[in-house]
Amino acid sequence: MPLVKAGYNLTSQLSRTRSAFVALCILTVTVTVVFIWRNRPRLEDNFRKVRLIDTTEAHIVIEPNTQREVSNVPRYLNEANMTKGGKRRDTKKCTNAHRSTMTLLNPQPLYRLGDVIKVEINTYNYYGEKQTVGGDFFRLWMENTEDKVAVAGDVFDNNNGSYTGVLRVQWSGMGRIRCFLERRREELAMFYSIMAEHGALWQLKREFVWGFWVKESTSCSMLRNRLGDICNFTSLNDGFPWYCEKPKNTLLGCNSFSQSWSPNKAYLPKETQQRDIYYLSSKPDNDFLLSSLQITSKMETGNKKIDTPKTPCSQLPPKCTWQRKHPVGVIHRTKWKPTLCLDTLESTARAYRQCLRNRRLWIPGDSTSRQFKASLHETLNLQRPSNDLNPQVLEDKPDNFSVLWFAHEFPLFHGVGRYSPLYNRAQHILLESLPNNTMDIVVLYLYVHFNLVHPNIYRQHVQRLVRAAKSLLERAPGVTLAVRGPFAYYRNPAQELVSYWGLIYTDILHEEFSSVSHRVVYIDYWDMTVALGPDHIHPKMSMVKTMVHYMMSLLCHRRVGNTT
Repeated sequence: MPLVKAGYNLTSQLSRTRSAFVALCILTVTVTVVFIWRNRPRLEDNFRKVRLIDTTEAHIVIEPNTQREVSNVPRYLNEANMTKGGKRRDTKKCTNAHRSTMTLLNPQPLYRLGDVIKVEINTYNYYGEKQTVGGDFFRLWMENTEDKVAVAGDVFDNNNGSYTGVLRVQWSGMGRIRCFLERRREELAMFYSIMAEHGALWQLKREFVWGFWVKESTSCSMLRNRLGDICNFTSLNDGFPWYCEKPKNTLLGCNSFSQSWSPNKAYLPKETQQRDIYYLSSKPDNDFLLSSLQITSKMETGNKKIDTPKTPCSQLPPKCTWQRKHPVGVIHRTKWKPTLCLDTLESTARAYRQCLRNRRLWIPGDSTSRQFKASLHETLNLQRPSNDLNPQVLEDKPDNFSVLWFAHEFPLFHGVGRYSPLYNRAQHILLESLPNNTMDIVVLYLYVHFNLVHPNIYRQHVQRLVRAAKSLLERAPGVTLAVRGPFAYYRNPAQELVSYWGLIYTDILHEEFSSVSHRVVYIDYWDMTVALGPDHIHPKMSMVKTMVHYMMSLLCHRRVGNTT
């Protein structure tokens, strides 16, 4: 009996233990499920912040809108680093493209689609000495001229005279990697010092008039302390600082202002040695690195997954357009092939008319956005518009749509033509004027003219734009809002107009618009223009047509209020 009883007790105890264990497991699973369910949004958000890439691609992907650096190597140096060391007077100490070298960091006999290629650019001066600091501005790209394909690369500044270039294989066959020295550190540092002294790289004027015979033009600036006795025209510039010197003629006062203009002349450095540096990069085709690299790739993708975009560009969630994942697309026989979405829009008058029917498209900005409007005229088979800076409206009665353009606020350099300052309007004024039931498409754009002023001024204008955008999106759910990003251009005839600032302005746009990125579409043109390499701030109309079509593919037939 004792043995039977003991065995019974042991069996009973094991049964109770097993039951308790099962109950504990059930309780644990239940608690875990409840925890995950209650904290699902936060867990999903944290998951999105995890980098799903290997270390070889650390330079390729930058997390959007988290202000978190994926790599501690920047694409450009800050102002303090650029101007550190003062003025350089010996041009031979500046970087020489023909002495500088480019080598593969991960050479392979054969690359696969999606492989990341890294190159190292080592810079040397005219004496053949290795540079020990960074700050130079390069264009890096891969091309196959026979098949007419090209893709942009990214360049990261190690600030020790070497730079890391990163590209991704996008086609099978041959590819040639090329590099061009667009601007040297010393030139860019000089631009910073000129901005600090004069407020801008170009001269700005305002004309004062009394009667028919008395006229006088004075200098203008966004910096009050750079002028003498001033007239304050901030209210005429929609609240942004704008000052002009008072006329010396006693018949002319501040109220006698008439028109604005610009001689489009630069504030040149006074020292001869500095002027030599100023014009170092004046020749258009003199600064290609002699060492181009040939690679071969094949269709196999190996262990890497190459995602073929299936989402139509019009259905791409706005937040996805702000991703800092490169390349954004590939040029193939003059056409742009996006990597984020599938272009399903035909480049025809019929398709564009269906898109714009019963709507208004606003594309304010400068003469480059006026080129967009001219391209639309051409595609829609309408008469070409004028090239002046007066406001323009294209109205189409059959399909009841309109396309509108006006010049943005100062800083805007009109050229020698005289224009009323009332024709310039800040884009936040447009956003504030739209009604709550608007169905308009608005493409915001500030860029080329801001390349002649300090980046802090650009940030001020963008911040004001963001406040107006937030307010509009809250009260007008039917509006389609987009931001047109900076584009790259190289060796523009005007020495001071450099697209280097586009790197900085791209970061400013991403930082300031991060709170509304789920409602605002970002149109990224940087990779497209790095691959194509336009040599003017006004690209050829064939390139503009490609840019316009990408804009239309993202904005046409977009679901109103899409925040997915």
